[in-house]
Amino acid sequence: MFKHIFERKNKIKISLFFILLIAFIFRFYKIDEWLFFGMDQEYEALIIKNILTGRHFPLIGVNASDTGFYLGPFFIYAASLPYALFSGNPIGGALFASLLGVLTCYFVFLIGKKIFNERIGLLAMFFYAGSFLISFYDRRFWNPTPIPLFSLFIGYILYQLAKDKVKYLPWLSFAFGLAVQCHLSILIFLPLIVFILWKKHHLIHKRLFLFFLAIFIFLQLPILIFDLRHNFINSRAVVNLLIARNQENKTYSSLHERSSIFFSAVGRVFWMPFNPDLFLESGQCKELERYRKNALFEGLILISVFIAIFFWWYKEKKKQHFNLNRFEKSIDLSLKIIIFLFFITLFFVIFYNRQIFEYYFLYLFPWICFILGWVVDFIWKKGHGNLVVIPVLILFLVLNLLTLFTAKFSYSYREKLTIINLVKEMIGDKNYKLEVLGECTRYGGYRYLFEYYVGKPVSSYMDSYFDWLYKDDLNKKKPSYIVLLSIIDPRGKKENIAKWESVKLTYLKEHRIKEQRNIGNIKIFILSP
Repeated sequence: MFKHIFERKNKIKISLFFILLIAFIFRFYKIDEWLFFGMDQEYEALIIKNILTGRHFPLIGVNASDTGFYLGPFFIYAASLPYALFSGNPIGGALFASLLGVLTCYFVFLIGKKIFNERIGLLAMFFYAGSFLISFYDRRFWNPTPIPLFSLFIGYILYQLAKDKVKYLPWLSFAFGLAVQCHLSILIFLPLIVFILWKKHHLIHKRLFLFFLAIFIFLQLPILIFDLRHNFINSRAVVNLLIARNQENKTYSSLHERSSIFFSAVGRVFWMPFNPDLFLESGQCKELERYRKNALFEGLILISVFIAIFFWWYKEKKKQHFNLNRFEKSIDLSLKIIIFLFFITLFFVIFYNRQIFEYYFLYLFPWICFILGWVVDFIWKKGHGNLVVIPVLILFLVLNLLTLFTAKFSYSYREKLTIINLVKEMIGDKNYKLEVLGECTRYGGYRYLFEYYVGKPVSSYMDSYFDWLYKDDLNKKKPSYIVLLSIIDPRGKKENIAKWESVKLTYLKEHRIKEQRNIGNIKIFILSP
């Protein structure tokens, strides 16, 4: 008996090792080339720089999309650590994000083992580790990065509360209070939180509930103080959002667009088609969205399979209702929580009429993996189920590895560094003005990267967005050079290409070209002002 237990534990350890190795490969392969550093990362990096230099200690984080609402400062201060350790180099954030992704993968196993069973935990961990889409987002260092991990914690705590373990209530306040400062998508748990608290209110002592509220309010103190000091700017943003006031400049979406993004995201968790361009895959560049790898059909198939398996399982459960063991009852509760979460998500997709992006569903990714693990485990336990399951697991891993090894990254971080080093050679230590032309491509974090590697520009094309973060540092001298980067993507709309080509020609007519270089599709001009 002890030998059997020992052998089983060794098998678990070996499985964990190989799955963590898979997670590591998916998250660290070409990390220096595929480092994503765009406008959002630049914004956060500039705020963090002010913290690390002691210039400003903000009470808020970043703006939540186009809502006018500011998040709390938790992520910004947490992100200061990797930036401090790597002296402001963005590679520190990329390494931290990928490590956090591997850690999240391990927690998928730990929590899956608790709320389902050990095998489902391992299977869910395997799907989380080997999903190219999940690893793609795990590599990105920005405020939504911790959301999958927080989602796991919050879901696990709600599971314990549903089992009458009310001692977990303060931990819920702590996890939710920090998560809501990272990204507002975590609010999807709010109806589930309210429902479970209402169902268990008779077990929750008044003092414990007040402690729960006190923790949450304490964590929000910085943003509450900010609101008081700035004429309730956040409160007014919430009111405007609810009553749809001052929304004339906001971007809206159709139900078809939102549902396509959601169902495709579910499919892409299982498999993103080969040869993706990582520059496009987040969907934030709407102009080039048609080039993204879609998996709408796969998403619908996966959801249909789950529904069919669920009814099969439910039919069997009804037959043995009085013979359910403790683990089966535990799985029953876990599925209820996940199904509730999916229904809330569908409600959001149907009624939230603003523009949404795939990363809004990051909180759902671990739970999709639990569903996949549960479906595979259910089939495995059937007669000769392993003959179906093992080929599916192998196919999943092979498909995602092929996507990993065929992926490319237009305007990659390595390419950016090549450009920056060339410019540094061409202008030396002279003052310069930075201009970047292109529709989506110009928002590639160039202003921060040029400051970090070359030196502060006298002015730049990003000053209209960010100069409030560094205007005291701006050099008032006349620039010796204008550094002009033409990054006009040929896949863009014709009218946008024509617009940026016209702007480029105007620059070249009005200034003398000192030097010119081409790096792939990127043209570098050093101009005399």
